[in-house]
Amino acid sequence: MLLAHAPSNGYSFVVVKRESFGLASYSFPFSCGFAKRDGRGIAQPMDAYALIELADHHGLEGIEIPFFQLLPNLESATIDRFAAVLRERGLRFLLDTAVLDVETLRTVLPLAKRAGATTVRVMLAGFLEGARAVHVPNWSAYMREAFLKLQAIYPLLDELDLRLAIENHQDATSEDLLALCGVGPRIGVTFDVVNPLAVGEEPFGFARRLGARIFNVHLKDYTIHPTASGYRLVRAALGEGVIDWQAMITLVRQLSPAATWHIELAAIYARHIRLFEEDWWRGYSPRSAIDLLPTLRFAARNAQPTDAPWQTPWEKGADFDECERYEREQFERSVAYLRNLNWNVATQA
Repeated sequence: MLLAHAPSNGYSFVVVKRESFGLASYSFPFSCGFAKRDGRGIAQPMDAYALIELADHHGLEGIEIPFFQLLPNLESATIDRFAAVLRERGLRFLLDTAVLDVETLRTVLPLAKRAGATTVRVMLAGFLEGARAVHVPNWSAYMREAFLKLQAIYPLLDELDLRLAIENHQDATSEDLLALCGVGPRIGVTFDVVNPLAVGEEPFGFARRLGARIFNVHLKDYTIHPTASGYRLVRAALGEGVIDWQAMITLVRQLSPAATWHIELAAIYARHIRLFEEDWWRGYSPRSAIDLLPTLRFAARNAQPTDAPWQTPWEKGADFDECERYEREQFERSVAYLRNLNWNVATQA
């Protein structure tokens, strides 16, 4: 919280001047200790409080983090201390959880409420690259099971006045997500802006189909590198990849004005989308060539030269200092880029 001083009489009012976006811990998979090489990771990973400090330092609106990896335990005193620090800094909080699981959600949803969250992000599946054929060959059965899980947890969402936002985690199509939202109005989507490309959909059309069901947005950018099998999606700072951010922000704000936004740069290794291979399409509903054209046009229009380098420092085996610096510098450039898009807000108390 930024305090405006009045010289004559001390603090005459408080100006809450923050960016209208926050940060997600998965912008820092190495620095937070999620990514390890040969069983080794960063010596001193960032925890929840380090991320609070980082968000506060940059004047961001809030944080999106998981409890399990970034807090020492889930005891009431730990959650209460975390909530108190968030209130002290004037930061909003969104809880990250992993793959949809009823018992896990029954444990963490009350804790999310206690910590001050109004929305909880969850994943439908844990795989990447749209690779259903490899990981979930019977996608229809998987979807039916997910629908039943959401129905089972829905009364608790009602009781706690919480919303669940399912991420398009390189697994779910817009059709899938809208079907799951049919469970009830407390079910929506965490829209990862570039992940539609991992399931053969174009990002702007994906957003339009989801509409007001977008509860939360992951601000992420990729560069596109063509391959014989399809294309690789490679992590980039915001504004250095394929998304026209001014157009995307305008669109999503029109579709879902109350959505929250978090920088979530995530991938420290490339995602290879093999949509030119027949086997990749097993598990997807039939799609006409005309429906696929917007994606292919988008990929072709934004493709890097075939000889452009694509490996991240992590993939090159760079030392840990360089990997940490890579994550932090991309985050810093992303914040600076979004600031130039006039995301600032200022209110008086």
